[in-house]
Amino acid sequence: MKKIISLNKINKNVEFVFYNSKQAEYDFGIRATKEWRGIGDYTRVLAPEIVNNTNKILIMDSGDIIVQKDISEIYFFDLEDNYFSWILEDVAGNHKVLWDEFFRNYFYPNTGICLVNVRSFRRDKLYEKAFYVGRSYKDLPCPYQDILFVISNYKFKYMPLKYNCKLFFDNDEQMENKISQTKLIERWTKNQKYSPYKYSVDEIMEAALDPVIMHFYQDKITFGNYCNRYTLQWVKYTELIGLYDIMKKKYPRLFKKFGL
Repeated sequence: MKKIISLNKINKNVEFVFYNSKQAEYDFGIRATKEWRGIGDYTRVLAPEIVNNTNKILIMDSGDIIVQKDISEIYFFDLEDNYFSWILEDVAGNHKVLWDEFFRNYFYPNTGICLVNVRSFRRDKLYEKAFYVGRSYKDLPCPYQDILFVISNYKFKYMPLKYNCKLFFDNDEQMENKISQTKLIERWTKNQKYSPYKYSVDEIMEAALDPVIMHFYQDKITFGNYCNRYTLQWVKYTELIGLYDIMKKKYPRLFKKFGL
């Protein structure tokens, strides 16, 4: 917590407010202890219930994103009367993905970046519904987004892909030359083939060339396998926030690759 608070030295306009999420442990702790994602995924379900000074909150993954622009652009995205806004998961509708049965739904989302209508969430007692979803399924491989998808009752709105953009270029040269035929784009389009709802190559390229948030949910930044631009940007940030030595010790192969 002290390390997080110390980030104020980078931007004096940032304020950190911490909430007690013990309620999620009471409600979901039994099953969370058996799942590899742990209780952290369930505390995010609790967030709209306990944050009480705003009508909207933006919930983001913490360990695998790099913000490229002002995220207020996402926060002020028009939710209309929906509970949530997110992007369509690339494997939505893919019946061959056996480890998560929810993926078979054509509308299944990726909630790594999720805008929540707090007022509607509370009004319709969605946290209570989330509790019962947690008791109703034997397996929730992706608890946070599985639960949110179920309780949404299809009251959600897709946001532009650039707000939750995965890596689409195999290397920096492809990005600089705006190449649309890459292994990563091919993998995405292949994953989409089972669903009638798809992102076109044009939509993918528009997001990839001008992302607001990069989300490395499959090709983790710490692997260092693809674009050096983002990897070096991440290394720079670890130095800026005082985590350089810790990350270097944890991911020695990545730092060695760049002679660091």
